[in-house]
Amino acid sequence: MQPGENERVRRIAAAIKSGAKLRTEVCPVCGSPLVEMRGEVRCVVCDRPVVIVRDEAEAGRAMYPYVLSALEEVVVAKLEELTRVLAGAAEPEEVGRVSDAIDRLLAVLRKGIELEELVRKREEQGKG
Repeated sequence: MQPGENERVRRIAAAIKSGAKLRTEVCPVCGSPLVEMRGEVRCVVCDRPVVIVRDEAEAGRAMYPYVLSALEEVVVAKLEELTRVLAGAAEPEEVGRVSDAIDRLLAVLRKGIELEELVRKREEQGKG
């Protein structure tokens, strides 16, 4: 639920009083003006960081960390499920099938970690 107009104004004013800089861009979620605090652009109404991009390619690159994080969450949840299934498996075929699925998920997790490291290195090279 979005806060009312008075609450929006109060949050933005409080951020500015705390030293935040008001930006010209607006939040893509709620339309409130964005502020910049300690080098981070945020929507104080939604209480979340916002990434400013210049074009579609940059938008795609900005999404990598979020997509990889979501992938990791899904894989870990599936690994937890399969671990419970494996614990209850009695038939050798089921043990093999579940073990293979766990192995494939672990490979996806490893690749996700490798991609995160690659993205991090590219970001560091771009800043340096």
